[in-house]
Amino acid sequence: MPPLQVRRWTAQEFLANRAAWQRLLASSDADPLFMSWDWLTTWWRHHAALLRADLCVLAVYSADDELCAIAPLYTHRAVHRGLFAVRRYELLGNAWRNSVAIFSEYLDVIAQRERRGVACAALRDWLIAGEEWDELVLCNVRADSVAARLGTELGNHYHLRAVEPMHGWSVALPESFEAFTAQLSSNTRRKVFNQREKLVAASCETTQPAQRTAALERLEAFVARRWGAPAGAGNLRARFHADLVQRGADDGVARLTELRAGGHCISVMLNLRVDGAEYYLQSGFDEDQASGISPGYLHLGYAIEAACRAGIRRFDFLAGRGLNRDYKQDFAAVSTPLICLHIVKQPMLRALFRAFDRLGGHTSHTAWLEG
Repeated sequence: MPPLQVRRWTAQEFLANRAAWQRLLASSDADPLFMSWDWLTTWWRHHAALLRADLCVLAVYSADDELCAIAPLYTHRAVHRGLFAVRRYELLGNAWRNSVAIFSEYLDVIAQRERRGVACAALRDWLIAGEEWDELVLCNVRADSVAARLGTELGNHYHLRAVEPMHGWSVALPESFEAFTAQLSSNTRRKVFNQREKLVAASCETTQPAQRTAALERLEAFVARRWGAPAGAGNLRARFHADLVQRGADDGVARLTELRAGGHCISVMLNLRVDGAEYYLQSGFDEDQASGISPGYLHLGYAIEAACRAGIRRFDFLAGRGLNRDYKQDFAAVSTPLICLHIVKQPMLRALFRAFDRLGGHTSHTAWLEG
């Protein structure tokens, strides 16, 4: 088989190749939301200036010029502990340990299923040959992903660290909401469904175009009050969500809903539906209206009920914990382990991280990848 060729796209090529990107995504095992052209171009538009970053989208072509893989990277300057400046590659969709940046899950390298291995090898060789980077961070990747395979192969040449493990949570939806609630514990079923009887004149409706801005403002206010936020995070999140809704609300991808009771909005939720799955992106509720009820659970119940009616077969809660506990497990959800792979190429930094990892007794990356 003739070797594959890696070519770095210009920004113009990245923005002009939606159709080719989506065709490749459909022939891969990469996540259909977070690895979509729409999600990543939206993310990039809101983060390029913030991160002072440059695109490094690597397109892999066959000998007959067929696009068979994409590694959607960007490069920027980062500093470790205020002392060591590095040139870092990262996957589009996340900025490692940046509390302001928007967070994406299930990041990956997109590759045709039958060419995962050869595409990975071509990207590995391109990165090894390059001299313009000190470290590569592949955030929020699954153990069986092409990105994890790429990180492992680079780990044969450089120092590979698996850090900051977490879990994404999702549930396979049955055909009816009644069947879904039947599999919940009695306590969760009470909060998701039975507490509806405590709501006065309750409704859960998709916001109309004229009300979307106000609903997003309420969502941001609820989230900011409950969680607080680093300076700038709220504004970035609000702009990003507004962009997602503007792009996807009319075609049914973005679902911005409000739960109302007694004439008040008590909860706002933003979900995205892609390829038969619904992703629970963000929600917030009015804490002043939470006496005796669980607005967040109730709103999730309404959202899952609507998803069942629409024939959605997977509800993805994504990663992240609640303020006080990891509530997503309550929904009989199964977990998908995610990890950040940190590949350190720069010799001095490599030696420092090896020593640091030995002193800290960190688990080998291979234990996670093989487990």
